[in-house]
Amino acid sequence: MMRSSQNRFIMGPVACCCLLLVSCSSREAAQSDNPVAKQNGTTSTKPVQQQALTPRPTHPSQPPSPVVVSPDEQTKPAMQPLPIQIDGPAAAARKNPLDPEKILAQGIRTIQGKHLTLYTDMPASADIQGLPKIVELAIPQWCEYFNIAAEKMTAWKVSVCLIQDRKKFDAAGLIPATLPSFDHGYAFGDRLFINEQPSAYYRRHLLLHEATHAFMFENFSSAGPPWYMEGMAEFLATHTWDGTQLQLRQMPKTKEDVPYWGRIKIIKDQVAEKKGLMIQEIMNFGSDAKLRLDAYAWSWAACSFLDTHPAFQKTFREHLKNIGDSSPEFSLDLVKAYGEQWFQVRQQWQVFVMNMEYGFDIARESIDVVEVRPLGLAAEVIPVRADRGWQSTGLRVTAGMKLAITATGRFVIHREDSAEQPQGVPWESEAGGITIRYHRGQPLGKLLIALDEPQQLGETGLANYGAVGEGGDIMIPSNGVLYFRVNDSPAELAANEGALQVTVQQITD
Repeated sequence: MMRSSQNRFIMGPVACCCLLLVSCSSREAAQSDNPVAKQNGTTSTKPVQQQALTPRPTHPSQPPSPVVVSPDEQTKPAMQPLPIQIDGPAAAARKNPLDPEKILAQGIRTIQGKHLTLYTDMPASADIQGLPKIVELAIPQWCEYFNIAAEKMTAWKVSVCLIQDRKKFDAAGLIPATLPSFDHGYAFGDRLFINEQPSAYYRRHLLLHEATHAFMFENFSSAGPPWYMEGMAEFLATHTWDGTQLQLRQMPKTKEDVPYWGRIKIIKDQVAEKKGLMIQEIMNFGSDAKLRLDAYAWSWAACSFLDTHPAFQKTFREHLKNIGDSSPEFSLDLVKAYGEQWFQVRQQWQVFVMNMEYGFDIARESIDVVEVRPLGLAAEVIPVRADRGWQSTGLRVTAGMKLAITATGRFVIHREDSAEQPQGVPWESEAGGITIRYHRGQPLGKLLIALDEPQQLGETGLANYGAVGEGGDIMIPSNGVLYFRVNDSPAELAANEGALQVTVQQITD
């Protein structure tokens, strides 16, 4: 078969693939997206430097043991929660009775709800008046998630101080003398304290976050180690609200939907600054995290990822039975429960945080496990779906192997909003992609290729990928398994439809 030298893609020192290299570890490199410019009504990118897909050092497969805790650490007292939240049982919070006359004298209004009594010095508004309803609608969702009988929570009630002027609440006797200082919110038994925030969304978010703590302690007398306690409160508080329906556990679609929340921005910024965290590092968070906002962002990401991922959710939720354990054993036992699957958790966690963006579709970006077998001499035809992220071929290749790759077929890569077509106007693409729109420096829809060793403990090879387009010849730099995907945002895969047929065949001299 004749092959044009212009279509050769060599993974090695003289590669023609255009690559992106990003990282999850605080000790590894990260690279931001290539800039996009609009010209004459179309979108294009500035030229990007061609780089080589260099071999990565291989690591022997080992049993998963990512949470490293020294013997001395294991004998220490159980880790304490991040101090912005829980500090003592509900009984301690009720030691100082409230005086309605003193509260009224300070101009503090009282708003009664079925499950929440709100004290606030904020001016009256529909958003603030509706806060008791937010908690009322959240309780059935908490009960369902934590498998708590709804009737158990019928009489449960919390009080909330929404504070603009702290001095008024001190004078009214609403602030317990033992309440620590806090910047945003604090749960003190069944009494919650929230400083006024710059957006209605973030005000609701903090209320739900603190109320989640109160709910968990009411039912379990604990909430697990810091990363789990704060991560679950963040995860369950991230919501949508249309004035009637409340939905918890939502991945924000845009930053405009969650003003001043900022968790995704924190993660993206830290990955770009080479400060990204592996999931086991998050599990080792202790009380020394203090009031760092980034600890909440990473804890949210860990819980959101493990609970939403279709392959990891079951094990994560089954671990609820250990919620009473706030020691490092909670995390160690969770890793043990995943067993060999922990290698997949590590791999796909890196893909999640390195490509973090609003609307990230964790389910569609999940990587299905495929039985691995050596690539033989016969041609292999692999379907590559347009509506999924990285897809394993299951084909193991070795360093120095030469491959011929050919991709055929058409698929829908985007749907443009249209008043005439409710489902949108489909953009069709072939393996070379469409140049009217780019994602991370490559045409939307272009076929990408990567090499990974699924059971390694280092950086995933999916961080170092190339664009193969309609095909070409490549040389394999190191042992591993081939992966393919079409180039698209992790937030927009649901609009895609169809698949490519990718043929992979060894080239023998």
